[in-house]
Amino acid sequence: MKLQRTATFIGLACSTVLAVSTAAQAASFTSNVSQNTDPEADIWLNSITQNGTTFSDFNLVNRATIVYNTPIKDVLPGQTSNPELGADVNNTGAASTDRGDKATAPGGRDVSGLNNPTGEDIAAYLGNTNLNNIIDVEDGKSMKLNLFFQETIFADNTGLDNLFFWERGMGNWSASDLSVQAIDADGNLIGNALFLDRNAKQYAGFSLDTMEIDEVQEVGSWGVKLSQLGVTSAAGIRVMSDWNMNGPDFKLMARSNAPASVPEPATLAGLGFVAASLATFRRRKVSKIS
Repeated sequence: MKLQRTATFIGLACSTVLAVSTAAQAASFTSNVSQNTDPEADIWLNSITQNGTTFSDFNLVNRATIVYNTPIKDVLPGQTSNPELGADVNNTGAASTDRGDKATAPGGRDVSGLNNPTGEDIAAYLGNTNLNNIIDVEDGKSMKLNLFFQETIFADNTGLDNLFFWERGMGNWSASDLSVQAIDADGNLIGNALFLDRNAKQYAGFSLDTMEIDEVQEVGSWGVKLSQLGVTSAAGIRVMSDWNMNGPDFKLMARSNAPASVPEPATLAGLGFVAASLATFRRRKVSKIS
């Protein structure tokens, strides 16, 4: 009975800690990248470090559907989406694919530019670890995209965030907001929407200069736990931006769920002591009966 009460107490204590931790604000994280000196070139994410843990297994976007995206219109001869070409620029649409001027085009797909992007285009630019392949959303426009991951995301007890977002632009004039909500395998909204405020971003340690801009801009990042979205699992997320969110230019990926977490060494030692004690007690009991 004492062992049962002890186990019950430990279970209640763990539940209390879990409840407190899920209500806490997501911690910042460190983006460990291949290089941070050339904002126009490939910037590959090698790993993420958070709460003293470094991991490199990522769950990437592999499918995208466009729920709504303000279309590109009134493209005139000679116009471009690259201001560095010196021509008149047409940025009338909302979300489009974008990359650093010298960065790799994923799957050979160049930026959508003056063409409305397809779901395949969006999935290609988000479905890799090159942080200089992004989705560029123009100011004053609206978009809603359903983004599905390679595998289902599950909440766990690691204390690490489940979703990681990077957004080009730090400071009042260039920073933007983003709204996200979990979706199931059919694209239905589940849980609650979460507003990612531009002022809550942490500096990610690198900058981008992509084809749709003619300057270098610092990149900020957000981390999100599934508990903040009110779910314990999700097939993907819907990302949303309205006209007043300043056109977020973003990249995202999820953390691959590791196998069931291993107890801390002290916990293992304690469990070993309990097991040894029970074994000794059992041997003594058997000896006494015999």
